[in-house]
Amino acid sequence: MVSSSNVINEEVTVEEFWLVGLVKKAISFPVFLGVLLAVAAGVVAMSHLADPDTWWHTKVGQWILATGRFPTHDIYSYTVHGHPWIAYEWLGEVLMGLAGRAGVGGLMWLLCGISAALLTLMYIYAYVYTRSVKAGVTAAALLLPLEGVFFTLRPQLIGYCFLVVLLILMELYRQGNEKALWFIPPLFLVWVNTHGTFFIGLGIFGVYWLCGQFEFEWGTVEAKKWTPRQSRHLLLTILASTILLPLTPYGTQLAAYPFEMAFMQPLNIQSIQEWQPLSFGPPWGKAFLILVVALLFLQLRWKPRYRFFDLVLLTVTIFAAAQHQRFIAVLVFAFLPIVAAFVGRWMTPYAPSKDKYLLNVALIALIVFGVFHFFPNDRQIDKRLGKTYPMKAIAYIQEHGIPEPLYNDYGWGGYLIWKFGNLHGSSLPVFIDGRADIYDYAGVLRDDLDIADLKPDTPFLFDKYQLRTVFTNSDSALATYLRASPEWSIAYQDKLSTIFLYHGKYPKAASYGF
Repeated sequence: MVSSSNVINEEVTVEEFWLVGLVKKAISFPVFLGVLLAVAAGVVAMSHLADPDTWWHTKVGQWILATGRFPTHDIYSYTVHGHPWIAYEWLGEVLMGLAGRAGVGGLMWLLCGISAALLTLMYIYAYVYTRSVKAGVTAAALLLPLEGVFFTLRPQLIGYCFLVVLLILMELYRQGNEKALWFIPPLFLVWVNTHGTFFIGLGIFGVYWLCGQFEFEWGTVEAKKWTPRQSRHLLLTILASTILLPLTPYGTQLAAYPFEMAFMQPLNIQSIQEWQPLSFGPPWGKAFLILVVALLFLQLRWKPRYRFFDLVLLTVTIFAAAQHQRFIAVLVFAFLPIVAAFVGRWMTPYAPSKDKYLLNVALIALIVFGVFHFFPNDRQIDKRLGKTYPMKAIAYIQEHGIPEPLYNDYGWGGYLIWKFGNLHGSSLPVFIDGRADIYDYAGVLRDDLDIADLKPDTPFLFDKYQLRTVFTNSDSALATYLRASPEWSIAYQDKLSTIFLYHGKYPKAASYGF
């Protein structure tokens, strides 16, 4: 007969054994590698806080937090003031709004944190795919320079995290973990309220199911067919995920927005740089070319085997990235398991018995200390932002004021909303900002492009909007034009920006229907 005291001691021993195992995993070499990747992602992200959309997203999030409501019309501009507009990415904006309460430092921490999470998820996905820690970290590190281009503080960065989580869950299910499907419908519920990339995820999940309807072996490509039970479970998951999409503050509008953007905002797609066809001039264009060439060389030299789904996803994302630069980020996720499987050929397995736990702890502690010690403060961040945003000119406006209405450069509109926006709108309504959808519908985006490019109708557009102030880049064609005009004078000027004031007379705005 076993005494109760012996049972208790045995239970405590088992619990202690389990706890020791958990602690060892938390300070293991794979975790140390993950910390290194996270810090590397944060370092890359630090140079990307200057994205022009960060600021209005943050201000919208703060407005939602302060009012407890969701916007239904524009309040920050005068050109489309009162026009219908909704926060399509409200959940991501609320997160940004919370971080923005701590100023630019809070936004920088959030940017680095999400970027670190994305690269860590890529590492996890590559590991789950190959079951090789070293292959996973190597693949994620190799693709960091290309993926890091998209480390910008916008809700789409969170959407990319969700996309990698989906790929992880899909791979776990393929390996036999049926419970992985349980997490997919809730993922899409959060995703649809965060960013329109949910639609890409739903499409990839559908292709995942479809590729499992075939079984064949063709050269180096193989397809394995889902069992009837697996196929049914996947279809039910797709159905459940789709049913949850209308559960948003705006009903079905968020689920429909990707279609709206694709088919109803042609000028937005044509004029915004990230939607342009791929060019090999920028670094990411060259990296794209290197990836494709490397894939061809890999195929010719080693003839690796491909799963049918992986090959389909890779083909589709290569085509999409060639059409629109923005999809390079998704292409990286398609390349990731292929790179990991390839480099895994030369990687020795991770051996827990040889792990140096105390060394891991010391190095992780040193890294964490270095992150907090060297992380830039608000003054240092503002100094960096001053290279992109006209902070001195804005200080001049805050001190002296300017006559309205104002014309501002497209890339500065969001920052002006950040500086002058309030719960009732803006103390300095902008001409345009990064919400290209609403300006496209109203025709303002076309007018902005004509003014910025100094098209022949520029004087007419000045009359149309009755512009009293122009706030533009000092090196722009528009600045050169206004310097030569006797009706415009310079109120402020530095190397980055110039503020012009109008001294002439306009016809009545009503005669132009504005």
